[in-house]
Amino acid sequence: MEPKEKYEQLLEEQSQKLKRELNKYKTMINIANILIMPINDKKRYIENLLEHQKTFLLLFPQLTSNFQILKFFYDNNALEIEQVQIAINNILTDEIVKDCLSNIEKYQLQVKSLESQIKELDEKSLTAKASFILKANITDEEKISILKEIAYESCKSVTKKEEKLKSHKIPTPHEEIESLFTEEETPNINQEELNNIKGEYYKIKNNIESIMTKYYYLINGKDEKYINYNKEMSRAIKEQESKDNLDLSTLGIDEFQYKDISMTVLILDMFEVKAELESQLNNPTATLEDIRDYFNMLKEEYNKAISLDKILTEEKKEEEKTTNEIYFLLDENNNSFFQINKFNKEEKKHCLSLIEKFKKGLHDYEKGKKHTKLLSNNKRYNIYINKSSNMCVSYVRTKDNKVLVLTFAPHSDIYDNSNTIAQTYSYVIDENLTKINNQNPNYLKQQKEFTEQFKAMIAVKGDDHK
Repeated sequence: MEPKEKYEQLLEEQSQKLKRELNKYKTMINIANILIMPINDKKRYIENLLEHQKTFLLLFPQLTSNFQILKFFYDNNALEIEQVQIAINNILTDEIVKDCLSNIEKYQLQVKSLESQIKELDEKSLTAKASFILKANITDEEKISILKEIAYESCKSVTKKEEKLKSHKIPTPHEEIESLFTEEETPNINQEELNNIKGEYYKIKNNIESIMTKYYYLINGKDEKYINYNKEMSRAIKEQESKDNLDLSTLGIDEFQYKDISMTVLILDMFEVKAELESQLNNPTATLEDIRDYFNMLKEEYNKAISLDKILTEEKKEEEKTTNEIYFLLDENNNSFFQINKFNKEEKKHCLSLIEKFKKGLHDYEKGKKHTKLLSNNKRYNIYINKSSNMCVSYVRTKDNKVLVLTFAPHSDIYDNSNTIAQTYSYVIDENLTKINNQNPNYLKQQKEFTEQFKAMIAVKGDDHK
């Protein structure tokens, strides 16, 4: 299949996929709007439900029996009977339905994003084409071939030089690089500045491609839904940052996801801007202003990626540490912030399992699990969460691979309990961390005594906990 035909096929497939996605989210919004209508007029409310019953059951097949009840009593004009209200309540309290209702704003953002993407594909701008091809699930050779075909096609009627270029073989990457320095001078352009930009770009090109390659795994094989999610989240994050009110918890993400999302969008932007810059550099009709703008954009995104890469690299080093010593957060009376004697037998077993994970140097955040980091505004230290069944432990990692345990609690309570400790007793955490780092003798003695008490309290009768 010729590059142009391949592109047209991919474009049509993508257009149809985006339209299906758009219809899905519009349907979800419509269904949510029906559900949140006032139930003052119960008959009208039920008529709306039954009118869209087919769509409801396609989305929520688990509600079939409830719709059957509503249909039966509606047909028999008996809507005041208790079973009708129970069926409505069952629909509204269904977990999947509740999730739909809570995500209306997210669906609206998806609709806007999809409509924008469809419009871009319909208009077929050069930037939209390049962006689409770079994300397509095809080989790099096919991407290069299609992009060249698109670039040549877009300007085939502008100059004779471009017609001549189209009749030649597709140049190799080496020939492309050489061409950056051998193109004939074009009218109305500062050739000296153009050559300076080309030279500066070629100096940093390998570094740019290096970091793009390093984090390519963030976008490799990812579908449009994943890419769009990252773009929308990045946009929302930037909006909150501009208001000096960055609270990641309101966005439903933690700092690890925040950094991954930021790097994902940076890599996407770098792919797109780099492709456009190189297209402009090979286009004899390009303006110096456009070339300069694209080069500056690429440098800006690259510098951001380098800064973020340093942070991610440091965190990676932190993840690779193992834990040798375990300490417990103690108040001024040497009391812990948890009460083991209030846990049942199974909960105590899982507390012990969590301690064993520390001894083996296992940390859930290294596996990218969602529950692994506490959402807090604390900038001095990170608070992590490890989980065993329904029991969790919150903790701080210190230098020399030590762990300071804050508290144990069931999963439903661990975040609130830990946040309270972090906010109310931050000075106690600071004091404990200082004593650990300084290996304060009195503190070490207190920790040894408490550890013995902890072992006694956590021991389950009939079990051998050594």
